[in-house]
Amino acid sequence: MIIRNFEYLLALSKERHFARAAASCRVSQPTLSAGIKQLEEDMDVLIVKRGQKFLGFTPEGERVLAWAQQMLEDCVRLKRELHELREHGMQGPFRLGMLPGTSALGSVLSIAFSEKFPDMQISTESGDVSQLLQAVRNGNIDVALSYVDEPMTDGLDAFTLYRERMFLFTSAGTGEADRLTWDDVAALPLCLLRSAMPRSAELQLEGAPKLVYTDSTAVLLAHLNTGRWSTILPQSLATTLLPAPSLRAIAIVKPVEQANVGFVTVKSNPLPAAVHAFMEMAHAPEMVSAIRGMLTAYQRLRVKASRLPVVSER
Repeated sequence: MIIRNFEYLLALSKERHFARAAASCRVSQPTLSAGIKQLEEDMDVLIVKRGQKFLGFTPEGERVLAWAQQMLEDCVRLKRELHELREHGMQGPFRLGMLPGTSALGSVLSIAFSEKFPDMQISTESGDVSQLLQAVRNGNIDVALSYVDEPMTDGLDAFTLYRERMFLFTSAGTGEADRLTWDDVAALPLCLLRSAMPRSAELQLEGAPKLVYTDSTAVLLAHLNTGRWSTILPQSLATTLLPAPSLRAIAIVKPVEQANVGFVTVKSNPLPAAVHAFMEMAHAPEMVSAIRGMLTAYQRLRVKASRLPVVSER
């Protein structure tokens, strides 16, 4: 009902006359006046200056008018999208961006989405955080899978999906510790996958004496298989390292040992239908189960904590 009242208000703004506004909405003048009066009661402000004739809008009324226009446009767009869904199903291109650190999640979601909506033309691309955010902002990507601990810049929204830990993966000599500090980790020879950690974690390794960065998981595995190099990855990427001989997963203690992972989209209300469907699918019970399995794969590489001493947190 409130949407219809907004239509009355917009008609009055256009016609500048109560009777003509009512005629354009195909209702009686008392119906139109009652609808606008209901809006004033709902908003608890005076919207229209009244006298013997229409005298204009109050300052508060001008603000309500701007919101009414936006809400009506949103409703029209939503009706159009729902009509297209009913008539044609979910169709068209869908572009998914991901960090190397969220590629395991991207694989799980893109497969499920393409199977659920076979008429969608799904494409994926990877990049660093700044590249992905710019691509979302420019409309070149519909959804980016990213770390969402930092506040989003203007025009973007972030939605957290889960929280995961960073682990050291190594077959190098680290004693029998089941947890290490960032200082302990930084002292090791490290081969790191670019954009596989949030920036706050990368800052913990500034000044590390021996770092190699790569975009290739093959190069990363080659270094790990020497037994002399280690890496740091989010727990969701443990599946890319299996099976690897003698490889262990060792927890890293605070600070910034965890990161929030989620969706980044253009700020929009409502969200485009395809984006909404994608995010809704990620919360379906079967997808929650698949994501949980992805997040627990590291346990196959985990050191048996019951027989190991604990490194004190600093």
